[in-house]
Amino acid sequence: MSSDLERALSKLRFDDQVLGYSLMTKVGRPFVSFSFPDDLFPRIKDSIKLYKSDLRLMTIDTDKGLVVLSPVDENWILTALYVPELQLGLAIAKTKNVLRLLEGIELPPPPDQFEDSAEGNLEVLQSIAIKAASTSAAPPALEVAPSPPLSPKPAVIEKKPASPSDFQLNLTTVPKRGSAYATALTLDSPLYSEMKSTYRNFGFDVLMMVDGTKMVSQIADSMFQSNERVVELLKWAASKGIVSVPETKGKEIDEKASPTISRFVKCPVFDGDLSKVKAEDVQVLKLCNGTMTSEEIADTAGLPHSKVIQILAQYRRSGLRVIGKTA
Repeated sequence: MSSDLERALSKLRFDDQVLGYSLMTKVGRPFVSFSFPDDLFPRIKDSIKLYKSDLRLMTIDTDKGLVVLSPVDENWILTALYVPELQLGLAIAKTKNVLRLLEGIELPPPPDQFEDSAEGNLEVLQSIAIKAASTSAAPPALEVAPSPPLSPKPAVIEKKPASPSDFQLNLTTVPKRGSAYATALTLDSPLYSEMKSTYRNFGFDVLMMVDGTKMVSQIADSMFQSNERVVELLKWAASKGIVSVPETKGKEIDEKASPTISRFVKCPVFDGDLSKVKAEDVQVLKLCNGTMTSEEIADTAGLPHSKVIQILAQYRRSGLRVIGKTA
C-alpha cells in the first residue's frame, strides 16, 4: 500500500508545475508533505473547518500560487500548490488525475498521535493497514469444479497497429477521450512512460484539455502552442487509442493537403501598458507584435521556450492576445 501511495503522490512530486503538496487529515493536520509552505497550512485548515462535511474539490488563490484541495476519502484530504501562471482548468485536471490513482488504495485512518509531516509517515500508514488486515479472518476456501475442456478457437487475423499518419486532423476537429485515455494518464503504465519519454509534460497537458468539446485550435490557443505541435501529439494519441478523432470539415493541418507548403501559426500580440508589467518580462512582451511565434520570441530573447510560455500566461488578461497567420 505504501509503495502504491508513493507512486500516486510522485505524480505531483515530479510535475514541474507543482510547487508542493500535502496529504492532510480531515481536520486539516498535515500528515505527509513535500515542499508545501508551512505558512499556508493555517489558511488551508480554516477552509477545511469552514466547509467541514460539505467539502468538495475547491481552489484557493494565494500569493505563492494556486492551491487545489479535495477529499480523498472520509479521513484524508489531498492539497496541491501549483505555479501561479497555471490555468485553473489544468490545475484541477492534474489534481483529479492523482485522485483517480488514489481511488484503488485503501488508506487506513490516521493514528491518534503522530508527528506532522514526518518522513516515516508513509510507513506508519502501511503498518496500520497490515495490522488491520491481520486481525480480519480469511474467507473459507471455495471448492471449484473442474472446467470442461475448451473447444479450439478459430484463428484470429491480427489487425495492423494504427500509425499516426493514418489520422487526419484539422482546426475544427474535436478530439474525444478514447478507451486507453485513463491508462495513458496512469503513472506506472507503459503507455504513460512512452508518452513521457517522447513528449514530456506537454503530452499530459494536452490530454488534460481533451474533454469532447474543445477543437484543436482551442486547445492550441489555450496552451500558447502551435496547431502543428498539438496535432502531432493528438495523432500519436489516436494511434494508441488514447483519443478518438472523428472526421470534420475545415482547414487541413497536413501540409500535403495543400498545393503550397505553408503552415498556420499563432503569434502573440501585447496591447497592454508595458509600464505596468514586471521589469524582467518587458523584453519578452516587446517582442509580442504579432510577427513571431512563441518559439521565435524565445530564440530572439535567448530564453527557454518554457519560460516564455510562463511569461505569456501571466498576461493573458492584461492585454495579451493571439493572432493566427500562415507562414
